[in-house]
Amino acid sequence: MIRVIQDTKQIAILHKRFHDHLNSFFTKGIRCYVGYPSGRFLDTVKYSPELNIWISVREHDNKYWNGFGIGEPKEGQNKSLKGEINFAYDGKNKRISGVFAHDDSGRVLALHRGKIGGGKKGVGKKLFTENFRGDFLTAIEEDSETKFCLVGDLNSTYFPIQVATFIKEIQRVKNLSYKATTNEFSELENFNYTAEHFGRIETEKSGKMEIERTHGIVVNELAQELQRRNYLIGNDKNRDLYTHNTKQIDRLFEIKTSCATQNLYAAVGQLIVYSIPIKKPVALFIVIPDQLNSRVLTRLLGIGIKPIYYKWMNSIPIFENLDENLNL
Repeated sequence: MIRVIQDTKQIAILHKRFHDHLNSFFTKGIRCYVGYPSGRFLDTVKYSPELNIWISVREHDNKYWNGFGIGEPKEGQNKSLKGEINFAYDGKNKRISGVFAHDDSGRVLALHRGKIGGGKKGVGKKLFTENFRGDFLTAIEEDSETKFCLVGDLNSTYFPIQVATFIKEIQRVKNLSYKATTNEFSELENFNYTAEHFGRIETEKSGKMEIERTHGIVVNELAQELQRRNYLIGNDKNRDLYTHNTKQIDRLFEIKTSCATQNLYAAVGQLIVYSIPIKKPVALFIVIPDQLNSRVLTRLLGIGIKPIYYKWMNSIPIFENLDENLNL
């Protein structure tokens, strides 16, 4: 069970820990103006070349304020905020989006209510929660259940990357046009790639369940490999990854972190169903870490699905037969 933390002293400790994790990446100080919809202020922000985001930190009357932006600021110039992860001092003010929470094992999570702004009509919690590609978690907050977006796991070595991904997800959602969708294939027209969350987190629904979140690592690495080969790539809430040419999808990839039977069933179904709205023929690929036996391989090839195999080297997935499969 996950519970929101509402102890002032503990929140202060966790907020310091929040920044201790980030400071290993945010190594460059830049004096610039931080812009927001109604004004701007001068500050020395911290920038991370590795994550390509910056942070401005302040303490307000009722909250720890953490404003984030994307891209390296220039000295003395204006740089607009892209998202905020703020924490109420007492953890009880529901108008403040960020909270810390813990589960029964003591693991500490940074969560967000999904309230985003930006001075643009239609941008808000509804837009964000309907389009957020990360994980949703339910936590107990003052004896009632509240649904949160996961920012990251303070126990994970990937925490700074999770925070950066969350901020970039806010920016992606803000850039979406706010319009009603008519079916589950409406995301087909979104030809932008957004890096996924990864790391490890424990949560609980009916009993404790541990999720090894290496899926995003594989998706991101495959995306980079495709870009190195000058392919145009995209992804959406239904499709892990695809390549496209003049706005037409020509290759569709479904990534799995094991070759368990359930994963293979899911991958085959997803590739077939999510290729239905694609008007022209599309190449289908299942991306998996283990070699398939000859019988399964023959069946998959028979229905037009090719495997791309990967193995782990120094925590990075290496794709063994990528080039031979890419040519249509």
